[in-house]
Amino acid sequence: MQSFLQNCCSLLFLVAITCGCQPSNPTGNSDTEQPDTGSHLTQALLLIQKMPFDLNDKNKVDGPYQQRKQVTIPSDLPPQNKWVMFEGPVLENDKVAYRFYADSRHRFDIYGKRVPDLVMDTVSWKYHDIMDWGSDILKVGNSLGLGSPAVYFQDSVYTFSNCDTKTIEVIETGGEKSMIRTTFKGLLIGGKTMDIVQDWTIEAGDYYSTIDLYMPEGVKLPDGMRFATGIVSLLPEVTSGTANGFDYLMNWGKQSFHKEGMGMAVMAKAEYGPQAIEDELSHLLVFDATEKVSYRFMAVWERDQSQTTNATDFKEMVEAATK
Repeated sequence: MQSFLQNCCSLLFLVAITCGCQPSNPTGNSDTEQPDTGSHLTQALLLIQKMPFDLNDKNKVDGPYQQRKQVTIPSDLPPQNKWVMFEGPVLENDKVAYRFYADSRHRFDIYGKRVPDLVMDTVSWKYHDIMDWGSDILKVGNSLGLGSPAVYFQDSVYTFSNCDTKTIEVIETGGEKSMIRTTFKGLLIGGKTMDIVQDWTIEAGDYYSTIDLYMPEGVKLPDGMRFATGIVSLLPEVTSGTANGFDYLMNWGKQSFHKEGMGMAVMAKAEYGPQAIEDELSHLLVFDATEKVSYRFMAVWERDQSQTTNATDFKEMVEAATK
């Protein structure tokens, strides 16, 4: 009997070791070096190849991506490069994830999430496919995507695309809030150069994230220029509204990358004087602000955890996000 018990214990021990040695990686991704999220509720990802960027080999992946605290973007970094994972930094919480392109486009994009876990550090380059975790759900093109910063001047929209230097820095990651700062030096808009800082944050439990744009202390945008943002015109109309001291633009419809139901919204406090203006590519929210502005952008998808399926429910979520 003693020998039998010893044999059983030995067998159970071997099974436990064998099971414990298998790494958990549901997406099968080998391209990223996973940061330790622990019990974090949010994360900021700035995943870069260890090697210097080479324009002649923009898709080269020479080893794991490394989480960086700060990087100055190479002036020749093109769209569709693989030097930066996801082509730019990501903010993620338990509800949603967003990114912006690190190259000259500087537009915001959306990752719909079907699970509450922090997963973006395990996602491969196949993020356009609908997976168990979710998918990239927005086609941005030359529009403002969702919530991209811009300047409105002489009836034209200028994105933050042409600058001398662009530095991206992870200010905070993990816990209840994560934040990424982007500093634009020598940003050229309408023939004028300026410096602008973008602080971008996300908090646990929210479907929205927040953008704070500001000039150096005591400096304003040149005469006639105003800060702006917007929503890509995948649908012909947006609904405007006011709630809890915020003005907002929103829409709902089959506008996701996969032609599924998706809602998008931008919102800002009335003190910034937001004004709805139509543009060829985007539904604009133009602010009566020349030194600083704070606004929020928000997206939900019919497959995500909100289970939103119509404009009425999305409107309730948007107005709740202004509290």
